[in-house]
Amino acid sequence: MTTTTQVPSGSPVEADEALDPVTFEVIRHRLWAINDDQARMAARLSASPVVYDGFDFNAALVTADGRGLVTGVYIMHHGAALDDFVRKLLADWPADDLHEGDMFYTNDPWWGALHANDGIMASPLFYDGQLVAWTGIVMHDDDVGGPVPSSFVLGATDRFGEAPLFPAMRIVENWELKRDIERARLRNSRTPEVNALNMRARIAALRATQERMKELIDRYGLPAFLASQDGIIDYVERVVRGRLREIPDGTWYAQGYVDHDGTNDEVYKICCRVTKREDNLVIDFEGTSPEAQGPVNCARPAMEGAVVGCLLLALCYDLPWSVGALRRIVEIRAEEGSINNAAGTAAVSLASIQGTLCTQDVTASAIAKMLLSSERFRSEAQATWAAGHPGAAMAATGRDGEYAVGSITDPFAGGGGARTFADGVDSGGIYHSMGSRLANAETCEDRRPFLQLYRTEMCDSGGAGRYRGGVCVAFGSVPHKERSDVTVLTLSSGVEMPGGMGLAGGAPGAAVSNIVVRDSDIWSRLGDGQVPRAEEEVAGGTVEALAAKDLITIKHDDVVASVTNAGSGYGDPLHRDPAAVARDVIEGHVSTWSAHENYGVVLTDGAVDEAATEQRRADIRKERLAEARPVHGTTGTDPAVVEDAEVLHPVADAVEAVRAGTGLRIRCTTCHSDLGGYEEDYKQSLVFRERPLTDLTELNKRCRTDAFVAREFYCPGCGVLLVTDVTHRDEPVREECRFFPGQAQQDSDLLDATA
Repeated sequence: MTTTTQVPSGSPVEADEALDPVTFEVIRHRLWAINDDQARMAARLSASPVVYDGFDFNAALVTADGRGLVTGVYIMHHGAALDDFVRKLLADWPADDLHEGDMFYTNDPWWGALHANDGIMASPLFYDGQLVAWTGIVMHDDDVGGPVPSSFVLGATDRFGEAPLFPAMRIVENWELKRDIERARLRNSRTPEVNALNMRARIAALRATQERMKELIDRYGLPAFLASQDGIIDYVERVVRGRLREIPDGTWYAQGYVDHDGTNDEVYKICCRVTKREDNLVIDFEGTSPEAQGPVNCARPAMEGAVVGCLLLALCYDLPWSVGALRRIVEIRAEEGSINNAAGTAAVSLASIQGTLCTQDVTASAIAKMLLSSERFRSEAQATWAAGHPGAAMAATGRDGEYAVGSITDPFAGGGGARTFADGVDSGGIYHSMGSRLANAETCEDRRPFLQLYRTEMCDSGGAGRYRGGVCVAFGSVPHKERSDVTVLTLSSGVEMPGGMGLAGGAPGAAVSNIVVRDSDIWSRLGDGQVPRAEEEVAGGTVEALAAKDLITIKHDDVVASVTNAGSGYGDPLHRDPAAVARDVIEGHVSTWSAHENYGVVLTDGAVDEAATEQRRADIRKERLAEARPVHGTTGTDPAVVEDAEVLHPVADAVEAVRAGTGLRIRCTTCHSDLGGYEEDYKQSLVFRERPLTDLTELNKRCRTDAFVAREFYCPGCGVLLVTDVTHRDEPVREECRFFPGQAQQDSDLLDATA
């Protein structure tokens, strides 16, 4: 008689494949470690600083049938799309045409790469002749062809004007690299030697990983190995569904922008609505702009990778990062032909740092709003990390005669988003990689034709809030050891407006900026022992502000200075502890101007003047209400107050859902003003005013202040700041959130019955 037993995930397996909990834990942790070693081995063997020093790569393990098992902690969009590549391979290749020693390569975004530079390799793992898993790795190559060095093709209007794309091909057979295919691939590149070494790094990492996987199977047996795969996916699915059931049903909205498409100076919207019902999620990008003419679009695999990456961070913080489990839970909707689900001929060479990252930022913001509604999980909510992108690439011939092309990795030191209990991490990194890092300056100078002048944390860059966003890094570079003029590409977003999204009233981090100081005096200053620490300390003939996407040539005396992307804030800045503001001023993270204007803190000789601070904050609240107008209704109407109510759950930092009598309402936690029914968007009951972006920080001075504003929404009763949106001044008020009363009403009725 055949019996069944339960693996730790709750998935039944046959008795002869039974897996005890201890063995399950050992195998799942071994798989995590093997995958991490796979990624880091490839990085150590790479010839590209953006890989071995900046960690622009990732790796994943996938089941035999294409379910994402484990993905690494590096660039999440890379790892989260590998399972999709494997499923496409399985659909395209007959089962009897897959063999041990095969490796398949693509750099095609519609096959799973973010853009042409991100080469994916996947290899089937066979054990005793049976396909039992796949191993895969993604790595950025410095240049893969096209008319512009670095293969970020500014000016492209379709993919035919960009680097060549290779759909999936068997590039390794019987462990041997096919030289003819490699020659065709390298012939298109300006950096063929670096790319050749990167290819061998992938091959070595994949082969070593397969040997380690076989050792694992040898030790524990194939039935236990296969059962562990199902167990990991089922376990993650079960826990995530349980977490979702603890969050109120509802829908949450966020919106961001991509500024300049690399060909035209146009602005595009990316809209995200997260809807949660019971233990399922729908993430819908309805309202997103159609695909751009320029190369900022991304294909669907990149968009899905961005979404899944956000869910891994928000809901799988203590779980295996199993993409296959999340794909069972979330439905992703996006109209084909939109900027983040581009049709097959669209230009996509900037996809990795434009359409994909903006999709990530708006998705993360909407998910954070959802998490705020749960008392248990709100500590996992964060304002956006390092939103926008201050990317740049340089290319020139060095003194050794070698042509060097490379991305600048200083954006990897962006500011962290504020949390519900603490500030964002200053120069803490990027949201989409827990493993990436700011490359060593000396390494960059050794491999690239420029000298790094300074890296410094920027005062007033972190978004203001009860908890402020992490400050960002500014950096300056000058050509060095070059034989030719240097080509510079700016590949930024969040320039014309801040790219970040504050949470629960917090402000966005400062906008990104890039300038060139032409004909500077930098070399004479360095000769005199004067090392600049900011763009203001570099004198020159002219200062040229660069567009978000720009292609320029600089000479030996020209200095490029950039401000990277900062973290956004959480909650009303007037609720911040004045002592924390004073400490920020001392440490150089907040100016005395911002302390007074944004935080309402009055300092005397560096110490908080408590009485003056209390009065200043009261004056700011009065000013807010005096200048604000209602989203709906008439001015001067006093809001109703909801008293004697039972709190059901939080909504934001100063907003909560309550049961009042027999009804469910939303109210301000500070003054208990009624903000509407439970199923209504509370933002529609608020008052708001529009402020210049420079009111948030002087660092926004290069934004399009004629077109974009900070729209602040306040409680009409007490003036507490509840929502801050960066928006085009002509756009209507956007949605915030709504709840579905079914589950909340059942909980309320249960409380009545218990009483």
